Amino acid sequence: MISRRAVLAASVALGAVSTVFGRSAWATEERVLQITSPREITSLELADTSYHFRRLRVTETLVTIDPDGKLAPELAKSWSVSDDGLNWTFVIREGVRFHDGSALTPELVRDAIEVMRKSRNNTEMVPQLPISSVSVVGQSVVVTLKQPFSLVADFFTDGPAVILAKSSFAPDGTVKQIIGTGPYKITRIEGKTSVDLEAFSDYWGTPANISKVHFTGATSPDTIANMAEAGQVDLVLGLPQALRDRVEGSGKVKVKQVQTARINGVFVNAGDVRFDDPVERRAISLAVDRRGIAQALFGNPKAAANQLFSAAFPDWYDPDLPQIERNVEEGERLLAGAGWTKGSDGVLTRDGTRFSLTMIVGKQPEVKSLAEAIQAQLADVGIEVKLENGNQGQVLEAVAKGSFLFGLTRRNYGAVPDPVATLVLDYAESNAANAVWSGVNYRNPDMEQALSEYLAARNEDQRAAARKKIRALVNADLPVIPVVWYDYNVSISDRISFDSVPIDALEVSFWIDRVKWAS
Repeated sequence: MISRRAVLAASVALGAVSTVFGRSAWATEERVLQITSPREITSLELADTSYHFRRLRVTETLVTIDPDGKLAPELAKSWSVSDDGLNWTFVIREGVRFHDGSALTPELVRDAIEVMRKSRNNTEMVPQLPISSVSVVGQSVVVTLKQPFSLVADFFTDGPAVILAKSSFAPDGTVKQIIGTGPYKITRIEGKTSVDLEAFSDYWGTPANISKVHFTGATSPDTIANMAEAGQVDLVLGLPQALRDRVEGSGKVKVKQVQTARINGVFVNAGDVRFDDPVERRAISLAVDRRGIAQALFGNPKAAANQLFSAAFPDWYDPDLPQIERNVEEGERLLAGAGWTKGSDGVLTRDGTRFSLTMIVGKQPEVKSLAEAIQAQLADVGIEVKLENGNQGQVLEAVAKGSFLFGLTRRNYGAVPDPVATLVLDYAESNAANAVWSGVNYRNPDMEQALSEYLAARNEDQRAAARKKIRALVNADLPVIPVVWYDYNVSISDRISFDSVPIDALEVSFWIDRVKWAS
């Protein structure tokens, strides 16, 4: 991973100049689109921040997802699959230039796919594909599989599947700079929080409407709200739901909202004696007051999640499933039936094991508030939760070491258009021990079989049957206990044409190249 010092060095190579927070290096007389989101640039490695540069429209993938959530051609102008399902042919778009002037070629794409499929990062999609070989035939790249797999095109929409120029890489293969093919090119990166973009004049597609953009990363919700209220930014991409009313009340912005494919919930180590029975996970689910949390912390009672998949996935969401109402008595009954009894201190025990857990909690106020609410609610059924300040890295380390028990997740099931791609990463037997942010050590042969049936399906009837099985299993087994769905908000200043701003339920892109100034 590239250090912060290396990121700064890269910015110098790009011609970096000094800046103040929230202001770009562009001359003050030039009109610049000012945007912010609660994300920082932690490194240049594709597994880490490739999603970020794709959202900024700097990098592109073979196949993309449009704002309506549908697969769409990008660097591949078309694709097809052989009758036996083993050969996927991607016709590479001609005349595409990288930001350094070099050409996109089928050979470069082939080499990029070879690197992708050898990645050892278990959060990436392409390494999960059963690829036998990758070859070039004329202007096409042919991906040959070991067995049929119906979601190859979907997997190539994954963030780390962006295609970069050769000049992006150091001799050891690490990323030293981001040279993509998108409608915007990077002209400056300053540390973790500041990026300047300029429209790429040789872009193969529709040119960006606004020529210069400055991005500011701000992880503090109050900082983001203050910037919006003060008119310092034109777009806040990912305005926290709890601050929506405050920001809209300033009268300087309007807000667009969409329910996303992301879930805020609890994930556990299903291999631990406290969670190895679905009954125990069901008891935890019943102890949680979803409606209260959704209203008090997120300002939207409709965000209470009664199932894993939100309405962002019409084929996976079950509109007839009733809301999960809090029921402490039933939760206690289930735990007692599983052999847990309360000790003198009110904490459950069984065979010498206390139902006591430590949850690592990040610094974001909404995360801390959610953790505190769950801590208090689980105490009512005899489960002790201790909160420890920390970061995502500590959670990842605990999962890797096998010491993880219990934590909060904000899992995005929309990394690609079909959520089964993420479910494979989370619930396939081969990934069980390292399923970060999902069901660690969750194993169910029925789930394995249903996932295999879905991936091998050759028609919609077969997919629908497998989908029904998968949906029933995740909602019954609760490898992840859903609490609230995540609402994605975009605040838009009066300097921007409100109707020109797309809003993306799958959070693939900010689509800033489509944004227009208000007339």
